Amino acid sequence: MKHLLAIALSVATLVAADATGTWTGSLKRSDGRSEPAHLVLTQDGDKLTGTAGSDANEAHPILNGKVENGAITFELENGMKFVLKQDGDEITGEVTREREGEIQKATLALKRAK
Repeated sequence: MKHLLAIALSVATLVAADATGTWTGSLKRSDGRSEPAHLVLTQDGDKLTGTAGSDANEAHPILNGKVENGAITFELENGMKFVLKQDGDEITGEVTREREGEIQKATLALKRAK
């Protein structure tokens, strides 16, 4: 029984979701306003690189990108911090930024572009 569990866990690790791809969706601010969101991600092991912005022309480099157990975290130069969760071809989560001493929050919902 222990061997079956170990094999099942090993297989699950091998088929873990890869965040690599182009993702599009929306960023919804706490004031209810919504704007487009566009991420281009490349995952290499637990390292994540790429760009994030409102569209392909408004792309900012990802800093400190990391993927661990479906959790995706990274920052942008403007101080925005992303804490996201990948579930297959969908990514959702929270974006925060400190501005003028105030913490701003938004939610992000993306789907992988086919």
